[in-house]
Amino acid sequence: MSDPSAPRNRDELAERLAELRQQGVVDVAEESRLLQHYDEMLRDVEAEKATLEPEYTRRLAEDGKDSADAWLKDIGYQLGRRLGEATRTITDQLRVVTG
Repeated sequence: MSDPSAPRNRDELAERLAELRQQGVVDVAEESRLLQHYDEMLRDVEAEKATLEPEYTRRLAEDGKDSADAWLKDIGYQLGRRLGEATRTITDQLRVVTG
């Protein structure tokens, strides 16, 4: 389940980061790095979707909806873990975290 307070798009993220910068929680370099990370994640997700769609269609035709959906759920979970770990690596380096 997603966090309803989480930014829903890049514009909302940029606004939140600008607020945090104004409050002194992040600096300009951190703000820029986080936005770059978001852009890279979005690019990676779009590329992943492009490769997954034909495989999902194949599995759907050959194995049925339940099997194809289970495969996609597993792939989505793995992708979410990878992206979450990459994000954690960056956020763990923020001044607010490292002191």
